[in-house]
Amino acid sequence: MRNTYLVALIVTLLGAGIFWYQSTAYRCPVPISYRVGTIDPAFAITPEEVVTYAAEAEAVWETAVGKDLFVYDQNASLAIQFIYDDRQENADSEAVKRRALDEKRKQSDAATAVLEKVRVEYDQLVDSYEKRRETYESRLARYNETVTTYNDRGGAPEAVFTELQEERAALSREATALESLSSNLSTLAADSNDLAERANQMVQEYNKEVAAYNAQFGFAHEFTQGDYQRDTINVYTFTSEPELVAVLAHEFGHALGIGHVEGTSSLMYYLLENPNQTPIVTTSDLESYEMVCGNSESFSRTIHRIIRSWIR
Repeated sequence: MRNTYLVALIVTLLGAGIFWYQSTAYRCPVPISYRVGTIDPAFAITPEEVVTYAAEAEAVWETAVGKDLFVYDQNASLAIQFIYDDRQENADSEAVKRRALDEKRKQSDAATAVLEKVRVEYDQLVDSYEKRRETYESRLARYNETVTTYNDRGGAPEAVFTELQEERAALSREATALESLSSNLSTLAADSNDLAERANQMVQEYNKEVAAYNAQFGFAHEFTQGDYQRDTINVYTFTSEPELVAVLAHEFGHALGIGHVEGTSSLMYYLLENPNQTPIVTTSDLESYEMVCGNSESFSRTIHRIIRSWIR
């Protein structure tokens, strides 16, 4: 009878131990080993590149907490996979439209810069023309006054008459030059107006396309670039190296047992709001990490590590 109770106790303790291990095995099972799994060819990324980006994602966490949390092992059970679906198709479409918008913005900026240059040149020419015209009118007034004075006296001396003739010829040439300059200014003003109209049209078209782009792609998406499913980290979409590193670091966080946290700049926030920003571990991320993993090695994690080493 005593043996029967002992066997029952051992079975009960063994069952409780198995339940405890299974229910807590995925809470901070560090160091977490991972490997590169299936990569859909549509991503055009090599396993070696994935290892490099994963190492960067590791460093995001390990630098922040000062511990080795992850290790690459080609025989590990946790696999990083790249699955191509409509999310990456949409990301590719977004990238194409964004490049087209960037090119249109460059053209619009170039047209605006040319317009500004033409306007500056036009204003300088107008200023020069006005000063030159004022000088001409002042000279003409003095010439007419001098001619009137000498006419009232019955005529000018020969030397003065010669000077007046030369001044009249010079004034005539200046009047012709001013008339030509005025005509050129009118043409330049018309060209400037046409250029302004084209530049404004380009700006309006660009703003219209930006509005359409924002309506289609500009709203915040829930973190669907990847997910963690205990034995796999699935990557569904990324458009840049920082975004891929952020996705892997986010899913590494889930692999540690960390859920989503508050704070839009947090690595474990439920939205990836700035995919092109280098990911960082915030205070909220660290607090969640410490809640799951603690600050030091615990007895339970030591037992987990020993058991994992036995069953590998």
